[in-house]
Amino acid sequence: MDEDLTQCMNPHGKVGKKTIAEMNASHTPQIMWGVDNLPYFTPTMILDIGCGGGIFTEIVLNKYKDAKACGIDISELCIEYAKEYNAEFIKAGRLELTVGDVANMPYANGTFNMVVSNASHFFWSDLRKSLREINRVSKMGAVVCFTAAIHFDEEPNEDQKKEYEGMTNIISDRKLQEMMDLAGFRTAIVASRENSFCAYIGIKYRDLGC
Repeated sequence: MDEDLTQCMNPHGKVGKKTIAEMNASHTPQIMWGVDNLPYFTPTMILDIGCGGGIFTEIVLNKYKDAKACGIDISELCIEYAKEYNAEFIKAGRLELTVGDVANMPYANGTFNMVVSNASHFFWSDLRKSLREINRVSKMGAVVCFTAAIHFDEEPNEDQKKEYEGMTNIISDRKLQEMMDLAGFRTAIVASRENSFCAYIGIKYRDLGC
């Protein structure tokens, strides 16, 4: 697997902090675009999955001044970086960060009324299980927003899949939308006409009993 892609999945080692800083900078436009397309909502507890260096967390906590948040990432280095990057939110009691896996999160049922994630769903080892786990930790009516800078109107062909080899979930927008719907989130796809930005925005409409 390409080392750059490996670093995106799980930043580590000597170049890890540089990778995280670059991702914070390069991902900001697509995250801002996604947040700008969210429905009017006033969350109180936000979960940032695959929080990386903390940029999505920073954006939503600045937007929703009365909210608190949790961030989770499989990379210990990301969590270490995010603790420094968002130290003021932690000091203010508005943010907790945890090393962990989206497929098995350490949060109680119905904890969050907003869940955000930027491009991390491409790397989840079990997409269906992870979406069900997001359902479990979400309140009824919770808003979910996945942002990305690549997406596919149609099911990607073999050449496209090879281009993103190492990403587990290179699937069409429609397939991801269907999977989110099955996981209890009524989901719309919002895509930019100017660039490749895309946001999958869902509302939890049912519990799965998991």
